[in-house]
Amino acid sequence: MTKRVLLLPALLLLLGSTPVAAQSSVKSRKAAAPPAKTYYLVLLKNAVKQQQDVETVATIRAGHAAHLQQLTKEGRLRLAGRCPGANSALGGMYILSADSYEQARQLTAADPAVQAGSLTMEIYPWEKQTVARQP
Repeated sequence: MTKRVLLLPALLLLLGSTPVAAQSSVKSRKAAAPPAKTYYLVLLKNAVKQQQDVETVATIRAGHAAHLQQLTKEGRLRLAGRCPGANSALGGMYILSADSYEQARQLTAADPAVQAGSLTMEIYPWEKQTVARQP
């Protein structure tokens, strides 16, 4: 009987400390989470249609493609694509890795299609969030 009397308080003590231990490990995991990385979402909108000859359009498009390739080589371009549709005002979009909004603006403004006025740009900061897996 004395074993039962001693076992019960020991069991209660053990069970009572488990949530605290679990809670402190959750806090330590949250504290160890890395800060969110800021990227920049760039929306490229089609400018008002201008009458341009086929050669000019081809030159602008080739310059735009070369610019995106360069951003990729530099490790700046994370994801890119066009937004299809004949009547779409949105020509394309991409996610850019830059140190600041100003740098993202400068990198996008260097695009020959933006410089030629074929595309206009809108830039929005975007924070990548790490989503924990559920057990």
